[in-house]
Amino acid sequence: MAKEIVLALGGGGVRGCAHLGTYRCLVDHGYKISGIAGSSAGGMFGAAIASGADLDEIEKTVIEFFKHPDFRRSRGQAALAGTGQLENALAPFIGDKNIEDFPIPFIATAVSIVTGEQVIITKGNALQAVLATIAIPGFFPSLSIDEDVLVDGAVLDPVPVELARRLDPSLPVVAVPLHYKPRDFNPNEMWLPFSDYLPESIFKVIVSTNFGEIMRIMYTSLEVATAHITHLAIQQSLPDVIVKPLVGQYGALEPIDPVKLIQEGYRAMESCLPTLKSSYSLKNSFVRITKYGGLKKP
Repeated sequence: MAKEIVLALGGGGVRGCAHLGTYRCLVDHGYKISGIAGSSAGGMFGAAIASGADLDEIEKTVIEFFKHPDFRRSRGQAALAGTGQLENALAPFIGDKNIEDFPIPFIATAVSIVTGEQVIITKGNALQAVLATIAIPGFFPSLSIDEDVLVDGAVLDPVPVELARRLDPSLPVVAVPLHYKPRDFNPNEMWLPFSDYLPESIFKVIVSTNFGEIMRIMYTSLEVATAHITHLAIQQSLPDVIVKPLVGQYGALEPIDPVKLIQEGYRAMESCLPTLKSSYSLKNSFVRITKYGGLKKP
């Protein structure tokens, strides 16, 4: 009988490809995923997994997407980039599905810029939930719902361990943050987000004005802040297993080879299998039930 776990998948832009490797490693070693909570990229990849889609098909789509990625924004969108092609890629997996119909319980996080509070998404259209959780402020469009405006869930909760734990407090939580192997930032060499994806006419305008410098500084500041918040969140939430793919050397929005990140996610999870095995000990199981058994489901 497969042992069950719940996943807390962290944000990190393109680094989220590593989540697919982590998931494949768990499945290969006989583990059953009984719930997923994800923020930002973790919400996007988590939704695809929780939908019950074939992992081979998900990986194939991701690899094809990054061969010719297109983040051109639609007319009138208040953001540097758009999500049109990303939505097309996700459509076969989650396009017309509701979260409550997923075979694996799933939670996506977002942040309301109206109330300043976290928004926990457990039902409704899955694609809309993904667009909300990946809405990196200034880079991807925010999502307006009724009178609310939602942005990237990683702003407040980069690795939603507590929400994953609420799905089933008796099970081990495997958390996957994506900021290990920190980058050294040289102000003169900072990469401009989406510079390899933008139309040449737009790119020339950006780099020839102060706007390009503003975007580089804002992007780098966001990366540094998120890395520190992630570290603090992990220290406070104490997941049973912390998987550490070494993908922090990649910028969240820069060109990557997804195969390398998928492989790194697998390697990192495989190295944590002894820790995961020990999390099922009678002592650890008792501690989980005693400490978290009273948590309410979101």
